[in-house]
Amino acid sequence: MTPDIPKQMKAARITQFKQPMACETIDVPSKLEGHECLIKIQAAGWCHTDLQVCDGVYEAQGAHSGLVGSHEPAGLVVELGPDAEKEGKIKIGDRVGSTNTFGFCGACSSCRQGKQLCENIKGLLGLTIDGGFSEYMKADARVVTRIPDSIDFVSAAPLFCAGATVYGALMAADLKKGQWVAIVGCGGLGHLGCQYARALGVNVVAVDNRQEGLEVLKKAPKHLQPDETRLIDSDESKESVAKELGGAFHETNAGVDRVVICAEDKNLVLWSQKLLRKGGIIVDVGLPADGPFLVDSFALNFCEQQLRGRLICSPEEIESMLKLHADNSCETYVEKTYRVEQINDMIEHYKSKSLMGRLVMDFQ
Repeated sequence: MTPDIPKQMKAARITQFKQPMACETIDVPSKLEGHECLIKIQAAGWCHTDLQVCDGVYEAQGAHSGLVGSHEPAGLVVELGPDAEKEGKIKIGDRVGSTNTFGFCGACSSCRQGKQLCENIKGLLGLTIDGGFSEYMKADARVVTRIPDSIDFVSAAPLFCAGATVYGALMAADLKKGQWVAIVGCGGLGHLGCQYARALGVNVVAVDNRQEGLEVLKKAPKHLQPDETRLIDSDESKESVAKELGGAFHETNAGVDRVVICAEDKNLVLWSQKLLRKGGIIVDVGLPADGPFLVDSFALNFCEQQLRGRLICSPEEIESMLKLHADNSCETYVEKTYRVEQINDMIEHYKSKSLMGRLVMDFQ
């Protein structure tokens, strides 16, 4: 460890599942190996998955007490392991962020499909191994990506999960210019997804069950705001919106071309099928924890609809996402930032029904 890197740091850790987190002093990661790098964290985002980790949803996958949260880290490279230094993808001083992928093998067939799908992966930042809610964090240099200078750290941090996830969903949806996509859920993922879809030349109808979610979209640059918005705040409005959108946008074979679901509700796939035209595609990244999806099998088959899943982007796709974000002046709406000592205030804020946009821990 170089002399200017301290031996200890502050970090927000899980004490017990479904209990408040704690700000504690722990050792800074040392003795970097292989492709590891050390990042001095400048900002780290809070994601819905963080709440699920705290609640024990990922215990079977390796989440545990003492874990440092956050898989949305952004900061400065301060040290490189021997292979990372030799490879030369990044250098000390680079402004970078990292996906949660850590230690992919590069040899299995899944790695050839996407590094984030590795069958022998060592861990996932903030889910099974320590993440970004700390002053320093160890990452896999092969999956970190340089952040364009025009994107500040607080705005950049959420892009390494929220941005990467919804961009990956848009790629999985196989969008074509001029098509219509419904973005269902306009929070942390959805407000970015609407902007990215518009930047890609796609028409967007944004759907949410909270007016606060739709209000966030108005904070984006005018050219990136959705073409249409719909509020579904009751069973009656939910059905009327489904009927309306399912009969719109095309003279024949009506409905939207694609649906990207960014909200956690096992019923949303079934509902979204009502919006979708024949041959359309639904991509879900909402990860409901309350049970398996409900699906209309008749619409799936007789209308030849497709339902797809998507994890985070590959490092190469994240580079494209960051370029799209910077080149089109996309905005990450961060409602509030917190210090590491305020971790539980951040969690309570996240649970608020009036939440708008993202919450970020700021170490600057």
